Order: sequence, then C-alpha cells, then structure tokens
Amino acid sequence: MIKKRMLNLSKKIYTAPCNSYDYQKVKTNIFELLDKMSAELKIESFEGKKVALKPNLLAMRSPEGCVTTNPEIVRSAAEYFVQKGAQCVICDSSGGLYNASVMARMYKVTGMQYAAQQSGASLNEDFGFKTVKFAGKASSSFNIINPLAQADLIVNLCRLKTHSLTLMSNAVKNMYGSIPGLQKAEMHARFPGKEDFASYVVDLCTLNAPQMNISDAICAMEGNGPSAGQIKKVGLLLASVNPFALDLAASKVMGFETQEISTLKESIKRQLCPQSADELEIEGVELEKFATKFVRPDAAAKSLISQLPFLFDGKLQKFLEPRPYVNKSKCVGCGECAKCCPQSTIVIKDKKAVIYYDKCIKCYCCQELCPKKAIDIKRRIFFNL
Repeated sequence: MIKKRMLNLSKKIYTAPCNSYDYQKVKTNIFELLDKMSAELKIESFEGKKVALKPNLLAMRSPEGCVTTNPEIVRSAAEYFVQKGAQCVICDSSGGLYNASVMARMYKVTGMQYAAQQSGASLNEDFGFKTVKFAGKASSSFNIINPLAQADLIVNLCRLKTHSLTLMSNAVKNMYGSIPGLQKAEMHARFPGKEDFASYVVDLCTLNAPQMNISDAICAMEGNGPSAGQIKKVGLLLASVNPFALDLAASKVMGFETQEISTLKESIKRQLCPQSADELEIEGVELEKFATKFVRPDAAAKSLISQLPFLFDGKLQKFLEPRPYVNKSKCVGCGECAKCCPQSTIVIKDKKAVIYYDKCIKCYCCQELCPKKAIDIKRRIFFNL
C-alpha cells in the first residue's frame, strides 16, 4: 500500500531570488521556503516522520551541467528535516537501470552522496516498488518506488528545464521518476501520444501528492532539454505546496503559453491549478521580474504545419513531426539509447547507433539519456516552415 497523502491545491507561490549555489545563500532561502510551506500546511512537527526528498536525477551528470538538481539545494532541504527529527531519505529512479551499483555511481556523480554526508540524510538503497491501484484518467495501476510509496511527506526538488516532449520539465514531470528504472520506457510505449503521456504524468503526480515543491531555477536549462540544452541563469527559487500551481508559475518565467505545455494543459483541464498565472498569489518578488523567453527544444519549435493537426486525419502532421537523428561524429556506440528505447527501434552497428523509424514513437528518450549529446532532433527540411 502507498501512504495516504493529501494533495493541496493552493494558489500560493513563494519566490526567493538567489543568484548562486553558495551554500549559505541556498540554505537561508531553502529554510525560509520550507518554513512558509510548513506554516501553510499547518505542520507543527516532523519528529519521526518519513520524509522523502525527490530531486531530479535524470542521468549521471555532474552538477555543473544543470541536468540534475543541484546538491546544495538537496543538502539544505535535508538539513532542515534532519534538524527537526525526521527520517530523511534522498531518492529517485533515474532514466536507466535502477539498482544498487548504478544508483551508487549516480549518487556520487550528481553530488547526492555529498548532500547526504553533509546533512545526515540517508541515500535510498531500497530498489523495490509497490503496485498501487489508483483511479487515474490514463491508468488505474502504477508501480511506485518504495521510498516514495512509504513516505509521510514527499519534498519535490525539481530543476526548471525545457523538455523535448512536454516542453517543460519541472514539478509535475519530476514525479515521473517515481516509476522504477526502465519501466519508464514501457510507459512511453504504452502512452506514445503527447496528450496521453501528459495525462499519465499528471496521474502520477496526483497519486504521489508531493506536499512541498521547490524548483531550482537559479540556473535553468533552455533549448534541447532536459539534458542536451544550454544553461540559462535565472537566479530564482520557486516554491509551492501545489506542484501544478508551481508549474504554472514556471511557465510564466519561461515565457511559454500554458496550452503549449502538455502536462500543464492537462492540469488546468482537471482544475488542479488556475487557468492563468495571473490568478496565482505570489509571496515575494513578482514573477515578471524573472520572466524571459526560453529557447525552445528543436522538437517543440513552432511551425506552420504544427497548426494544421487535422490535415489528412492528422497523418501529415505525424509524418512531419521532428525525428531523432544520430550525430555519428559524437556517437561512441555506448548503447544507452538502445537500452532506453521503449520500442527497441535502435541498434548498434559498427560502433554507431542506428535508428529504424518504422516503430519510432518520437518520445525522444534517446536524446534525453545520451551521455554524449549525440542525438539531434530534426524536421524534414522541406517542411521546416
């Protein structure tokens, strides 16, 4: 069974300007944000509570690349709960294999080992999962990793990034890491359509119900996120007890329309957050002071043909959707793309990845998890309008 946690649909957003990952600056801001959310939730004590810190550990990348949540943020959050007597565990299921040896390296490379050592929190070493029945709109059964299923409180520590499939990765998308290991690829195959996949992700976030959510937007990612984009300095920490409202606030910071972000569009449809960021209650610096235009992923770039979804029953748009291509000058034949491909449509030949497009569902997992940034996203050139 999964522990019953209540989802709070507050409209309140807390903002904290922070221009670096200096430990003292980060700690001061994180403690203040957690104090505010604790007060809003009317939590008087964390003594003996099982608190799961859920950072974004997408891939085995060092903190400098801004692919994963910065360790100083995780360290600070962990210190807050450890000092208050909680049993605090740092946990996530990365994009690839989910086992002791892989996650041990993940913790070390991403700085989570450092965060745990400095704070007194533990690193998750339970790689089992629980099957949970839940009346979602996309599915009624979900496999959730044990530390999240068993937590009294989930603290969602996401990083603000663009995303080739959903346009934005933030609080809601971060809960996709509650699915164990390569089962995430299975879910891409089960829900190949962008809208269906977004519905499944919103189901997951609703089921997990993270009660405290902090977005690492000190340095965000734009372009071909969530792993192959460029670093964008924003200088901001965002927080909310409502992950869906936090995504709405983040969309304004990124300069994206709410209906462009598939997970946010679904969240609004389900009335999990307001329809507009203007309806949010901001405590702290206004979002407008940090709003800017993020560069879109190549797969999500606007085009004339994307405005014509019903031509030829949608077949033309499907034919013209951006596709992943292997940059052979960068490819080293490591096979990570083949391992994560939900359709098994990638093979390694002559030490290079080869994509067979007949079964490609354009989920862009190969681009997301390629350690060498050797997967590009391209449109058919004669329709790049």
